[in-house]
Amino acid sequence: MKLTPRFDRILPLISLVVLGLMVVFLLESNPDYPLVARISNDLPVISVAWFIIALLVIIISTGADLLAKAHPALEHRELLRLPGPLSKIEIVPLFWVLPSAVVVGSFAFFRLFQETLQGTAFILVLVVCGSLLTATLVAQHYVLDRDTEVRDKARVGLQAVAYLVAFGMFSAIANAHYRMIFTGILAFSASVPLAYRLLARNVNDHQRPLSLALTVVGVVIAEAAAMLSFWPAPFLIVGTLLTALFYVMMNLLHHAQAGTLDRRIGWELGIVGAAVFVILTATTL
Repeated sequence: MKLTPRFDRILPLISLVVLGLMVVFLLESNPDYPLVARISNDLPVISVAWFIIALLVIIISTGADLLAKAHPALEHRELLRLPGPLSKIEIVPLFWVLPSAVVVGSFAFFRLFQETLQGTAFILVLVVCGSLLTATLVAQHYVLDRDTEVRDKARVGLQAVAYLVAFGMFSAIANAHYRMIFTGILAFSASVPLAYRLLARNVNDHQRPLSLALTVVGVVIAEAAAMLSFWPAPFLIVGTLLTALFYVMMNLLHHAQAGTLDRRIGWELGIVGAAVFVILTATTL
């Protein structure tokens, strides 16, 4: 008998997050919105929306953690523990990454269209975020299933969500036009957690080879984002290029981990990356 996802817990959790995003958009749509602070002209304006988004990230991460630990596959496994006096508390950070990234990525991306699409952007962010969160939490349930075929399908679903979120984050970073160093830092911070979710083999995978791979991914994406900040191309083009680079790197590292990396795979990924670059470059000329 298949163990079905706990929709009685998933749907209220997602509803709470969607309501929080609704509050954020209502606050930011107010022309007299005074709750802002500017640290520097080179940095984004900090507003109360940031703190609400951070709270929503904590809520969805906690919910995803509890849902994962309630699964029989993890019930009797030794999990990562918090340090110090909280050492009795077990956590599953691998299951935090994608739900948190969905909240941040959805808001950051559709916020770019707030002035042009107005109410439509408001509706889109709620629908897309709710849908992606549902898909993510359901896939994270099935990725722990005993059936190999079910696990593989769930992993494909998580990969699709991860690349969509990566596109949203990279596009938002490209649109901000910060200084090169800030662009690199943001790209590094966006790519490393997603790479961790895609490359980690199990919930306790925190070994040195994985840390090295994540560092390489973050540095390469950060350097690419910083260099592309000088390219006068639409932010969606830049976001697509960074996502394509991220996709190629993830597949190279995945095949290297599995021992299936050969010349054919290398050529295929190289051709995909080159084709995307050529096509998108041609559209901006």
